[in-house]
Amino acid sequence: MATAQRYGLAFGLGKKSKFDLNQAFGARIEELSARFAEILGAPVVISGDGLKGTVVLNKSTACFDVVVALQEAAWPAPLQHALVSAPPAGAAGQDDAVREKALKALGKMKKYQVLQAELPSKSADEIAMANSIADLHRTIVLNFTETRLAAVRSYRTYKRQANVAADMQVSQQAVSQMILGARWRQLKAAEQTMRDWLKQPQRTMLWPMKSRS
Repeated sequence: MATAQRYGLAFGLGKKSKFDLNQAFGARIEELSARFAEILGAPVVISGDGLKGTVVLNKSTACFDVVVALQEAAWPAPLQHALVSAPPAGAAGQDDAVREKALKALGKMKKYQVLQAELPSKSADEIAMANSIADLHRTIVLNFTETRLAAVRSYRTYKRQANVAADMQVSQQAVSQMILGARWRQLKAAEQTMRDWLKQPQRTMLWPMKSRS
């Protein structure tokens, strides 16, 4: 029986979106599920209309990493995300209940919101700031070219430009330019800031974001 807090993450496209999540993700949902297997409390499920999906997670610090992975997998379709907490047991902690709670939070989001977090330990000001960081991160990702996206995905796997160059069959100099153009440092700074914030049961501020190589 689970003894730790659980988290529901709902993600979706706008009602007038020209995209369909099943088409946008393709086989990448399986790749994403394998990557985060250790923290998945329940698998990714896409709704019948292809406009929204849910997943249940067992670790708060990795929630934004899943948000990032979903957005990169769905590129160039823009996603919105709603993150909620749930008790580890009882009716409210059951998979269907956690998914429903996350979907309800997603349904309340405004068009301009990228991330809505319903976490008891976080203040409204913190959640607004978290949305701003998520908005910045998504804006950078949506401005990727296909080659920059491929370079970022490869770099997340191999960690070294030489390995990415071999994987993509290009020069290391070309990889360096792709990573620079993708604003990798800004992405990593935003991701680490969110990890640090989600890690703490109580945290009074998100800023300043530290520049990370």
